[in-house]
Amino acid sequence: MSAMPNTASSTVVAAAASPMGNADFAEFMRSFSEATTRLQETHAALTSQVERLQAELAEANERLRRSRSLAALGEMAAGIAHEIRNPLGAIALNAEMLQQDVADRPDSTACVDKIRRAADRLDRIVGDVLSFARDTRVHAVPTTAREIFDIAVADCEGVLAKENVAIRCEVDGACELGADSALVAQAVSNLVRNAVEAMRGATVREITLAAREARLRTADGIRRGFVVLSIEDTGPGIPAEARERIFNPFFTTREEGTGLGLAIVHRIVDAHGGMTACVDSTRRIDGKQVGARLELSLPLEHSRMAAAEGVSLGEAVRRRIGGSSHVHANAG
Repeated sequence: MSAMPNTASSTVVAAAASPMGNADFAEFMRSFSEATTRLQETHAALTSQVERLQAELAEANERLRRSRSLAALGEMAAGIAHEIRNPLGAIALNAEMLQQDVADRPDSTACVDKIRRAADRLDRIVGDVLSFARDTRVHAVPTTAREIFDIAVADCEGVLAKENVAIRCEVDGACELGADSALVAQAVSNLVRNAVEAMRGATVREITLAAREARLRTADGIRRGFVVLSIEDTGPGIPAEARERIFNPFFTTREEGTGLGLAIVHRIVDAHGGMTACVDSTRRIDGKQVGARLELSLPLEHSRMAAAEGVSLGEAVRRRIGGSSHVHANAG
């Protein structure tokens, strides 16, 4: 008995052996091209993201390295300042006694006055160095960016009025955090006074204090919540080559001054576990970008803890640092 042909199998073999039609081939190539394009776009996006993350991590590590360097420099500066203060006091005392002895000789009196003025200036420099090197005691309490700005503006009220500088505050949201409001206000005040001095030759004199919440990457590679306080003026701005150095101690672009004002600001923010930065100004006057913008980023850790544990912000601060934290400059 002859075998009957398997019709189904024959049909499949015939279909497989038949050539692909032009329409089918075009559809295949279109699908392949789309898949390739999607893969290329995904690769480009991932590459861009990796580069951005590497840049952010490098920046965070640089901030950590700078904090440690400042701590070591602070210890050395404190030792030198203490050694200078003792002979400096002897110079000032002897100059005062000498001034009484030469009171009847105008030329000699003038020379002694120069010695006393130089000694006074050196004493102020030593005082700034010791202030920078001193351990920062942070007494953290529940506060807000608005409260910090109010304290700073009140502290600078005299110089703002004297120099005819307008100031405005822009706070985005509550911006609540646990911090030493007096210390942080001191840091903001230092920046406001610097801005006033920088705008002495400007036609428009205005300072903007702004606050917002943001997630920033820290040295451990993790994004954390921060309250970012920014101080922006309408002065000539900060040269690009100086931006990375402005928070370094003894660096200044002025003819006078110790260059410790911004270093002390960095020390205060660092003691809170925060970060300092100089970023591009957003102000434009007559079509030109003007001014400098400095940012102080303070961690929102206490606020997150309060939300997670269902306690008040004050209780979260007390649980975290016991109401008082003794933090050195390398606490970042």
